Amino acid sequence: MIGIHPYKFTPLYKPTIWGGRALERLFGRPLRQDARVGESWELADLREGQSLVAEGNDAGKSIQDIIKERGQSLLGGVKLVNGQRFPLLLKLLDANDILSLQVHPDEATAVRLGSAAKTECWYILESRDGYILKDCRPGVTRQDFEQTLAKPNGEQLLAELVERVDVKAGDFFHLPAGTVHAMGSGLVVAEIQQPSDTTYRVSDWGRGRPIHVKEAMESIHFTPAQPVPGAAGEVLVASPYFTVAKRCLPAGEHKLAHGRCVAWMNLRGRGRLECEHYSGQASIGLGQTLLLPAGLEQPVLRVQEDMELLEITLPEG
Repeated sequence: MIGIHPYKFTPLYKPTIWGGRALERLFGRPLRQDARVGESWELADLREGQSLVAEGNDAGKSIQDIIKERGQSLLGGVKLVNGQRFPLLLKLLDANDILSLQVHPDEATAVRLGSAAKTECWYILESRDGYILKDCRPGVTRQDFEQTLAKPNGEQLLAELVERVDVKAGDFFHLPAGTVHAMGSGLVVAEIQQPSDTTYRVSDWGRGRPIHVKEAMESIHFTPAQPVPGAAGEVLVASPYFTVAKRCLPAGEHKLAHGRCVAWMNLRGRGRLECEHYSGQASIGLGQTLLLPAGLEQPVLRVQEDMELLEITLPEG
């Protein structure tokens, strides 16, 4: 078997009513003509979509295939979800229009509702006068939500109960499970999250898609938001589900630590990754994602243009 090596996956594009063409404009993505793409799943292991290796000897294999073939040399000490699935979902989002006001359940609520929990975070790649809605305003209760929804035009009025934050490129937001939120128009975002596609809409601003008021009311945390856990220096968040750090790497050669499974989402510049016992190399360009197995031997990143990247690590043990 060929030596363990980095993996790049073929993006899974998801057309949405709120999507646009920004991934083509910013990253040169070959989008289908006239498609309004809201999501690009860069690394996924869900029933709703599973990543396939894009290049190299393993091209065409699914992430499940390489998990089964590579085992610990890929994962290190990372534990799979329910003993089966990779515990991370990475996306690029293009919010050309506002997303629904929504919530994802926490672990306890997900068990009650028969769904899956999801904590996530956003790194803002582009903001065209964009904003987000995040967290209930102080003092807002479940009863306030329910009474507002009962009014004519109630879906639109819900925005008044949620904090609005104007955002710029480089901003970072942690959204623990239970956070009511919406992404406003004009944003391109890198999203890191637990592997779940469970979303309960509490409002779709009258666009006619189904909303899930009962499930959303059970899931929303109406208490004030807590500080971002673990944020210090390059570390943007250290949660029980993932740690995200922003790394700035100047042009040149960088010897990398190894022994842990790591994902990179590249924000700027380009480089190539080389390692022992693998004759190839893995390039990483603007907007691309790379999975670095725990078993890489003597990995070296040769930065060709100064890079900024999000480094995502997973808990072990």
